[in-house]
Amino acid sequence: MIYKCSSCNRTSFQTACPCCAPAPTGDLDQKLATAQQVPLDPSFYPEFQYQTKGFLKDLIGKKKEQAQLNGLLRSVLRKYSELKKPYFANFFHTINHQGMELDDAATPGARANGSYTNRELFREVLIRKGFTELEELPYLLDKLLLTTGFNAAYLGFSNEISRHIQASLHASLRSWIEEAGTTFRDDLSLFFYFLWENDIQYTELEYSEEAPSNFGIPLLTWTTIQTWLNTCEQIHFDILVQRLATKLEHFDPSRFVTMYHVDAMNGYDFERFLVDVFQTAGYDVEETKLSGDQGADLFVSKFGKKIVIQAKNYSGTVGNAAVQEAIAAKSFYGCDEAMVVTNSSFTRSAIELAEAAAVRLIGRRDLQGYLDDHNQRIIERFRSDGANDISSDTTAFTTG
Repeated sequence: MIYKCSSCNRTSFQTACPCCAPAPTGDLDQKLATAQQVPLDPSFYPEFQYQTKGFLKDLIGKKKEQAQLNGLLRSVLRKYSELKKPYFANFFHTINHQGMELDDAATPGARANGSYTNRELFREVLIRKGFTELEELPYLLDKLLLTTGFNAAYLGFSNEISRHIQASLHASLRSWIEEAGTTFRDDLSLFFYFLWENDIQYTELEYSEEAPSNFGIPLLTWTTIQTWLNTCEQIHFDILVQRLATKLEHFDPSRFVTMYHVDAMNGYDFERFLVDVFQTAGYDVEETKLSGDQGADLFVSKFGKKIVIQAKNYSGTVGNAAVQEAIAAKSFYGCDEAMVVTNSSFTRSAIELAEAAAVRLIGRRDLQGYLDDHNQRIIERFRSDGANDISSDTTAFTTG
């Protein structure tokens, strides 16, 4: 009963995204109309829910038809479970950044002068493996692939959230937002779902007991989510204010890295600096050898996702070659994402190639954001070390 919107990537408990296509009238039913919602659990696909046909027909045939839908659901879930590894999981990673192909034929199989999408070919692979339901439900495959990705993302999310659970809901949210930043705007419902799934109870949250077994009933109302979104915005605002106050209090120019320092670095120093930046941001970092690295300078990983990074410390613009190296490294090392980081900017053709190949480009402006975060963590570390020194001095004085 938790859904992720295929358009805006936000999670909610609604069967249609409350954040997409807002109606001018403010009517929630009109707002919840356009974007496809992908549930974490395939049991909540609309294909397996009985659609009303009027009072009399519902009275006569609802029980029988719902039983048939339940049988179809059990068959689909069994086959999905059997084929999820390696078929669904592996195929999901191969098309993870290619976007949705909208020209799949509704009817499987070969056709005259056919040009076939990857999903059409994959659908045929599954049908020949016995997944015949895909012949009857042409859009089921897309939903199952999106659910596979949603499950993978939730696994990393839940592992990360478990570190932020505190005695109170407000403290838990603050701990999460301090590290994750504004992602709470997209993932607050997922945060609450994690609490519910792990039976972590706070008196402020009242979950619907009927939601887990009834399609269309939200676990928490949208009004409740909006109320807590406002609370999270206040928490985030307070964090930003506190960080600025701390920065002003403990500012020491000699400890900070500016873009001018970055510009003065050579290529090796720039790579070493990026290691420090990503490590202080909570990533696991692996450096490559100085030669034979197949276009990779660094590997960073977080939430179970591995990213290959191509580092370019240039005075001029970065062109296609760097993007091509990142694409090749991603394929060669089997990474989930590829990134090019530079203190400069990118040519138009490099930007177009990166967009087509889903390579993330971190130019001078974005790198400045990384620098700001890096410097903020220097402040927090300085403040923490100072507090520990005071504590040590006090202990030494009292025990001496």
